[in-house]
Amino acid sequence: MVLNNSHGNGISSRAEVPVTNITWHLSEEYISGKFRVNFWIDSIEGVPPAAVDVQIEFNTEPTLAGPVNANTLAPISKIGGLQTGLLGFTELPAKTTFFNVAGAVGFIGVNGAANVKPIPPTAIYLQNKIGQNFPEYVDPVSKKDAETPINTTWTKLSKSPSWSSKDRYIYIKTFSETYGNQSADFWSSREVHHIRPRVYGGTNDFNNLMPVLTPNHRLITAWFNNY
Repeated sequence: MVLNNSHGNGISSRAEVPVTNITWHLSEEYISGKFRVNFWIDSIEGVPPAAVDVQIEFNTEPTLAGPVNANTLAPISKIGGLQTGLLGFTELPAKTTFFNVAGAVGFIGVNGAANVKPIPPTAIYLQNKIGQNFPEYVDPVSKKDAETPINTTWTKLSKSPSWSSKDRYIYIKTFSETYGNQSADFWSSREVHHIRPRVYGGTNDFNNLMPVLTPNHRLITAWFNNY
């Protein structure tokens, strides 16, 4: 489970005296081919509100540069009997995408007074079609980021272009000329990663390559198995 808004925001219903305070958080998970956004009530101080209504916006984008597509999910509502725990959830079909979650939550007091607060946008996450977060990795020498250049609309090829030990040698030579010589231990503990995988149209061009520690590279490769 990925906690997208786990800090919890205090909400005052302003409906009773003394004022009722509500804290809550969102969580997101993958279940049976869907992204599910859960709304949790963490604490209620004072008289529980008579009703709550949550509107969730699931914003998706193919790259970190956009464009952004706003998906308004089904509302989460409850009248009476409000208590701590899972209030409800809303969901949409899972796909590989950059996304964040935002929206609004409103509480109605027993005297009818309403209080609506925004759900602040979460950080932007990159998930594949089975809800796995991308294993972030930045090369400490070149400062290349394995995630930032990813586009979630790449098409899979029927066959990957070749990659040989000679290609690796040429890359290491060019890397050393560009960023300085690295130790033998540096290269023995790393594999050369294609930022855009060859099977999704990536080439052996220097700009599409970066060194990644072998365990991290295996995690990235596994993530792309469900791209």
